[in-house]
Amino acid sequence: MTSKHFAVVAMAAVLGVLPGSAQNASDLLQKGLHLQEAAGDVDGAIVFFRQVVNSASATNKPLAAQAQYQLVLCMLQKGDRAAAEKELAALENNFPSMPDLIEKAKKLIPGSAALLAAPWGDGEYAQLNIKRDGAATGEYLYYSVDPWTATVNDQEAKYDWNSQFLPALVLHWELKTRSSRHSINLTVDRDTLRPVEWTRVRDHYVSRPNYATDDALGDPLVTPFNGPATDAEVTVFLMRRLPLAVGFKTTLPVSSNTPGPVQMELAVTGMESVQTPAGKFNCYKVQFASIGQTFWIGAEGARPLVKFQSGGVEAELVKTWGPENPLAAMQAMVEKAGATLGFGVRQPGGVVTGSIRFHDTNWWMTFKMRKIHTSAGEIAEGLQRRLKERIDERHLNPTYDLKLRPESLQTKAVGGQQVLSALLDYRTGPLTAKEDTPVQDETLYVYWIQSGEFLVEFQDDRQRDEIPTQRWRMEPVLGAIRIP
Repeated sequence: MTSKHFAVVAMAAVLGVLPGSAQNASDLLQKGLHLQEAAGDVDGAIVFFRQVVNSASATNKPLAAQAQYQLVLCMLQKGDRAAAEKELAALENNFPSMPDLIEKAKKLIPGSAALLAAPWGDGEYAQLNIKRDGAATGEYLYYSVDPWTATVNDQEAKYDWNSQFLPALVLHWELKTRSSRHSINLTVDRDTLRPVEWTRVRDHYVSRPNYATDDALGDPLVTPFNGPATDAEVTVFLMRRLPLAVGFKTTLPVSSNTPGPVQMELAVTGMESVQTPAGKFNCYKVQFASIGQTFWIGAEGARPLVKFQSGGVEAELVKTWGPENPLAAMQAMVEKAGATLGFGVRQPGGVVTGSIRFHDTNWWMTFKMRKIHTSAGEIAEGLQRRLKERIDERHLNPTYDLKLRPESLQTKAVGGQQVLSALLDYRTGPLTAKEDTPVQDETLYVYWIQSGEFLVEFQDDRQRDEIPTQRWRMEPVLGAIRIP
């Protein structure tokens, strides 16, 4: 065997395509995907994808078109935009019957620096679970986009706001650590993502970030997120609309332990395939080098935030929800169980609050329903954590502090769903020595239902001697409710 012939056979063996081997195009595509996504060998993957294009173009166009699309991705991963545009042209010319794939590829190669169209619909909710040094913590990041009109009631919507206030979005960011909760809401223009301005009568208003936290002492677990992840200038949402590409750089106004926003550079350093509980995503790797934060933004579809990393802390996408109205789901549930939805209000962050009325009575219960992802093995612990959070709440007047009645605690499975209920006693009384408000014994009855995708909390607050009868009437109805 000549040395030249030996070299050819050796290379063929490395690529897994020895002469006469009976590999089909599907196998070749999978090998290419493995090299591209798992091994990080882009050049090796290109060899396989070209073989698929050459061998399957006449016999299996969808497979060949997929390989051609992967070639576009490979060139972008190499940072060669010109080559990516050439592969895109080949996709358009050779596979015109694959418009969806062509459109996906076009979105990977933006034509200008202008913001791309918003990738979310009229409502989107996303949850990323947090790990610290590789270990799950039960903490999470939560993002949502709601149309402004979905988060106000009819009376507010009919108030004399100027019409320019209506085409707006409410952006919500939330961080839940083991010991604190932080959130930011901001109302922005749909197109520009800039804070909304509106006029009422003769006064001019500009929306401001609405901050909320229960952290009075400075939770150190929040420190890694002091940057774009918590930025009031909606940087995370803005990144999803930037014309990202390998080598792309820009500066954004970012609040990071500063009195006001400062311009901070971001750079797209590569493309990577990222596997998360929510699925596998081709992502742009976006870095803020000055603060040591890295974001992986999906390159296709809704372009979600897939992963975040800062030092030993990372968050990865576990669930996204679409724009379906949770209020409609709640109404259907309570009516099927034999009650009536009294009122309901959608709030940012996938939350619905309101009340239900029991038929043939004047009794009401309030509820709070939220889209939240919890794995089956974590639901029981999650319910106990909800109870602890309620008991740990403290008030200015300590007589209002809740105390668990231990014998009332019940954990059970109802209709395949886990339920926790409890009676929490407290006393009402005067806030100052000058008030003559009588001291009364009160009880809060709380009933939680949790599935893998929703958490519902029902509660009723009454004088202590009224609770037994109320509970006797309520529990059969609550027990008939099945959440999605």
